[in-house]
Amino acid sequence: MAHHHGHAHHGHAHGPHGHGAATGRALWISLALTLLLGAVQIGGAVAFDSLALVSDAIHNLSDAVAVALAVGAAWLAGLPPRGARTFGYRRAEVLAALVNAAFLVALSGFLAWEAIGRLLDPQPVDGGGVALIGLVAIVLNLIPVVLLLRAGARTNMNAQATMLHFASDVLSSAAALVAGVVIAVTGWERADPIASLLVVALIVVASARVLRDATRVLLEQAPPGVDPAALGRAIAAVPGVCDVHDLHVWQISDGFPALSAHVVVDPGVDPHATLHAVQRALEAHCAIDHTTIQIDVDHARGLTIQPRLSQPTEAP
Repeated sequence: MAHHHGHAHHGHAHGPHGHGAATGRALWISLALTLLLGAVQIGGAVAFDSLALVSDAIHNLSDAVAVALAVGAAWLAGLPPRGARTFGYRRAEVLAALVNAAFLVALSGFLAWEAIGRLLDPQPVDGGGVALIGLVAIVLNLIPVVLLLRAGARTNMNAQATMLHFASDVLSSAAALVAGVVIAVTGWERADPIASLLVVALIVVASARVLRDATRVLLEQAPPGVDPAALGRAIAAVPGVCDVHDLHVWQISDGFPALSAHVVVDPGVDPHATLHAVQRALEAHCAIDHTTIQIDVDHARGLTIQPRLSQPTEAP
């Protein structure tokens, strides 16, 4: 069907997407605790010759890098748009989450290799010392988890990735604690590398989710729970709309969905009223604060027919 495009009417809706000071404070406190704990665990790993503590120490020191990266990304994400960066650095946090999760997966491969070597050739381990360091680490790792949860880590990908680091550290420290007790009581030294392998499995599972979510944003897929085809049908159902195409829905960053669409209306239809009707239809289906809707009039249209929707590509 031919379309004659006249004046384009664009509707924009913007919502606030700031980052709370509570998240920043939680990240800074987490960084200090991570550096302290990493130093304690390195000393304990050398003194007690425990792979579980070595794994925990490396993991915690990697967390220091991860938290520093998260702090920097949160600061960048809060900078206002400027010049060619029309959305600022909002995706800095997504990139930080992706790097953190990918680093954890790589680290897990190294730890798994070392643990398998220890299973084949067990080494003497001071079980009591390992258990003591594991207990201290559990307490120090729980503090950042609680702080980040209270600061809203569930709704921010960057904070969530950092929290997952600490949550996996809690499990890692718990595994070291159990392994130390088992070795101290039974003398079974293979408990140490087995605990390390258990931690590796937990880290990979937790990191896979963050990798998936960060990749979804970077590939500009539709946000979770948003069906582009359903949104297109909702727009096409608005009275006066005869065609919908170039419909795109994606995420600028975590928690910042966006939508754009080209809507063609019948001659004589008020484009401004239709724009508001389309925005109301979108609000009824999902909470998207940033929308760009272009309204055009189909001057070649004759008889009224059923609204047609040019099917958008659905996100996998």
